[in-house]
Amino acid sequence: MPQPAFSHSPSLSYERLGYRIQQAIASPHVQKRQFVEVKPSADESPADWKRLISDLEETSGITIETLESGLVRIGWRGFTEA
Repeated sequence: MPQPAFSHSPSLSYERLGYRIQQAIASPHVQKRQFVEVKPSADESPADWKRLISDLEETSGITIETLESGLVRIGWRGFTEA
């Protein structure tokens, strides 16, 4: 049986963060723009954010930009542009 991409355990803050970003990216409006701007929540670990950004930066086709406002812009290109 396939394992879910993320567990629902409240003790796994990195997975909760990843799930939150995954949900933001899945929005049809965001898919059309091909970027999402997110901000760390007060209850999210700075270490988890650093790890997530590092993991995303290593992913081909993903761009990360930290804006002056503190937002993090995560962008990607459509498969037709590759």
